[in-house]
Amino acid sequence: MKQVKEIVALIKDAGTFTTFGYKTDEFEIEISVGAPTTIAPVTYVPPVATVTPSVAVTPQSSGVSLSISASERVIASPMIGTFYRRPSPSSPPFVEVGDSVTPTTDLCIVEVMKLPNTIPAECTGTVTRILVEDGATIEVGQPLMVIEVD
Repeated sequence: MKQVKEIVALIKDAGTFTTFGYKTDEFEIEISVGAPTTIAPVTYVPPVATVTPSVAVTPQSSGVSLSISASERVIASPMIGTFYRRPSPSSPPFVEVGDSVTPTTDLCIVEVMKLPNTIPAECTGTVTRILVEDGATIEVGQPLMVIEVD
């Protein structure tokens, strides 16, 4: 019952989604909303910090100031979880510093309770900084990457 309550809490916090899946050694649950679709990880829309020139953003977990220009955009984590730069351990990273991205480019995964959530760029530009180490535990609102917007 405790696991069911945790799942209900995850669904409430998930916002808009079409498919939700959760699997443990003991059970598996999948919830689909709307027309049938192929099974894919839930994609969350991350909050994005809007910053004016000469403003410093302070990541919640590290306490380090992050200075960005007016043409840069911070991609922040929408949830607490584990940060992964690649879809699987044997795959190359989603993006590297210097890579061009579009709004639909997947930047990373934030895993919460074994549920992978892909984080899209949501803007067109170039990745200038990756602020988190692969496999690190992250907090809500923590800056993950910086993109120089085109």
